[in-house]
Amino acid sequence: MICRRCGCMLDKGTRICPFCGEPVTFDETGRRLDAQAGQAAETNGLPALVALRELSPVPGTREETIAELRRLQKYFSDMDEKYAVLEDLWMMSSRWRQPSRSHWLIGGGLLALLLYLLIGIHFPAGVIVLFLVLWGLISYLGYQRSWRAYLAHKRKTELDIRMTENQIRNFYNDATRCFLPLDYTSPDVFHELILGLDSGMITSFEDYRINN
Repeated sequence: MICRRCGCMLDKGTRICPFCGEPVTFDETGRRLDAQAGQAAETNGLPALVALRELSPVPGTREETIAELRRLQKYFSDMDEKYAVLEDLWMMSSRWRQPSRSHWLIGGGLLALLLYLLIGIHFPAGVIVLFLVLWGLISYLGYQRSWRAYLAHKRKTELDIRMTENQIRNFYNDATRCFLPLDYTSPDVFHELILGLDSGMITSFEDYRINN
């Protein structure tokens, strides 16, 4: 079997591609496994990931392959902007980090110390409890606020990614005679494939897929 997203060879009976995590939507008997994908989506509150259609056979000759690639390149060019948006969303998701308790403890302690020094002169000497209360409040409230903002941003980014992925997948499923896995339909891959096949540097699509 071949993964319909990344094009990697899969052993018979594989349910999840070990290379890209794509659910295998058809088992060895040809039955759809969309229910599994739907259940996985329900666990994280996201819409179900659209299942990818069966790959069409690869054209038999290099000339036919080039012709089909140019036809598909023109078709998928309408989605160039969506690919760019998805890459930006993936980058945003990878850069967002969970708030750190230790950072808030340190920062809260420093801010609490500053406030204590500013207002501590109005209290009897040695009122260390005030400093501890300020430290605890600032650290706890600051961390909770950062955590809520992180979760809200994470959920929104994940939803945006899923919606964009499903738009691309629906568009991909509507492509006629598409023999390319989903990850091979980006503008850069089309350019590399057509240029390589046309110049003879790539002998066939199968060789390119195996080597990449």
